[in-house]
Amino acid sequence: MELTIREARQEDLPQLLALYRSYHQGLLTCGMNYDLNDEALPRVLETRIRSRLILTAVAEDTGGTLLGFVFCSILRLSPEYLCQGAASVGFLNDLYVSPAARRQGLARRLTAFAETWLQENGINVMQLQILPGNAAAQAYWSGHGMTPVATICSKTLQSNDKK
Repeated sequence: MELTIREARQEDLPQLLALYRSYHQGLLTCGMNYDLNDEALPRVLETRIRSRLILTAVAEDTGGTLLGFVFCSILRLSPEYLCQGAASVGFLNDLYVSPAARRQGLARRLTAFAETWLQENGINVMQLQILPGNAAAQAYWSGHGMTPVATICSKTLQSNDKK
């Protein structure tokens, strides 16, 4: 299958929205505790496509169908921290390949595209988060040199309304 990895354009938005919704459904099965704000999603994706600090890249087949995406951003660290001497790190926000296009190296190509973009922007460290229930992502990222450095915890706070 011949594919092109490229930066997303505004005209990709309808397909990108469908892919992102599918991506989020998959995350829910892995323990994602955030609902998708479907009303805000088009605006969010449009902003990502236009931003110079966020890479929005897509995998497109020869017929113009999008089969996957990667979102990667540049994050400025708090002033008291440096990461390997740098004040910014790359953060891979999202990586998704549609089920029909998996096991063909597409995730690897999207990852490489994101890593190159980060390096071209002077970033030498990439970070990401993996849901504990996403064994496939844990295996993929472990195989690509990612090592755990933190655990993110969440707690639902009970209302303390005093009347």
